[in-house]
Amino acid sequence: MRWSREWRLVRGERAAAFAALLSIGVTACLAPAQAHSPTDFLVATGKKPATTPWVPGRTFDRVAARLEKSFYSVAFQNTELPGLVTEFRGAAHSAKSPAEEREVIWRFLTRIPATHLGLLSRPAYFALINEIQGTSHPTLGLQLLRLEDRYFATMVFTGGPADSAGIRPWDEIVAVDQRSPGESPRLDWRSDDAYLGDERDPPTFGLVTAIGDRVNLTVAGESGRARDLWLTARLYSGLQASTQSLRLIERDGVRIGYVHWWYLHARGLPEMLSKSLNGPLAPSDALILDLRGRGGSGEVVPKLIALLARGPAQRYEGPVVALVDRQTRSAKEMLATELRAQGLARVVGEPTAGAVVGANFDDVGDSAILMFPGTPVPPYTERLELRPTDPDVIVPWGGPYSGGRDPILEAGIDEAVRLVREKGPGHGTQPTSRGRRGALR
Repeated sequence: MRWSREWRLVRGERAAAFAALLSIGVTACLAPAQAHSPTDFLVATGKKPATTPWVPGRTFDRVAARLEKSFYSVAFQNTELPGLVTEFRGAAHSAKSPAEEREVIWRFLTRIPATHLGLLSRPAYFALINEIQGTSHPTLGLQLLRLEDRYFATMVFTGGPADSAGIRPWDEIVAVDQRSPGESPRLDWRSDDAYLGDERDPPTFGLVTAIGDRVNLTVAGESGRARDLWLTARLYSGLQASTQSLRLIERDGVRIGYVHWWYLHARGLPEMLSKSLNGPLAPSDALILDLRGRGGSGEVVPKLIALLARGPAQRYEGPVVALVDRQTRSAKEMLATELRAQGLARVVGEPTAGAVVGANFDDVGDSAILMFPGTPVPPYTERLELRPTDPDVIVPWGGPYSGGRDPILEAGIDEAVRLVREKGPGHGTQPTSRGRRGALR
């Protein structure tokens, strides 16, 4: 039989939340804090402002002041936060170096029960903002994930420099320019959420590069044999990587369209999906939407839902599988939740991060940008913040040295085939001149 589904109107607070997302763009994503001149200067000119000598405790005091003024939970702000500030202030003011003070700040942040909370370097901040906007920036197309003092490739962008050089997710990065990753001057500050434990959200690091930088990575795969690779940093983005990830997978006579959305960018993804359903994904009997990895812009969530739900904007009707893992967070958690709540997709993978709250940013000096939760996102924050969501089909991620094996993707393919066998193949749709849907094929 053909795939069919009775359309259910989205009512109540979910509809209100969607309207809010569309109208004001409040998301579990990324709007720079307002009226902070050093960051504003950088955004406007691309140049660094004049630096001042480091003063022990100054950055900590600025972090504390921002949280005391703007932390999203007023109850915690008024009752628990003052005591934590007092507990850590002495150590911050006694720090012997900026790195030591940052370590004190990190320990302080780990005691605050919220996500989207961390201390970013300026390069990490600008890389993140560029990714949310879908803008290219200098990159090697990977990040490093630390487990037990060993570093592994993660967020390996499809078609990026690392991927093109043959690096695969979970390959071990033994050295960066002949130095251990932890000692490399290219290793940026950790950018994971401070409060989430390392088991759920392992320490994650970028590699700082400029356009044209040649970087030597010593890489060990499943065999354990190390090999030296040279990568050249170039302008690239997760949006380009998502486009490069588009492909058709055939399994047991079923054609499955696949795309990995590395971030939910503020623009470009709905257009990509719509266009691909007229192009490389047109023959798809089912779709796999890979939502593993970091988050993005919540304002794009209703636009993506509209392409899959019955209505005038629908572009596909049929079996959909969404892949998630422990790093799936923010807008991606919102999207996975809506896909399942509206009966539009089955969710396969690991429990998600449980990280859904609006993030703001503040330049707190000494080359540090505070990321902090400043705004709840109703109704998602109340339901999902610090509450990992279990998938419909639970599958663990591959782990170190898994190389080409991807158990979550394999389980997603199996689930897509099962859905096609059970409900029939899907098909592309588009509105006719009378506003009714017609098949693309």
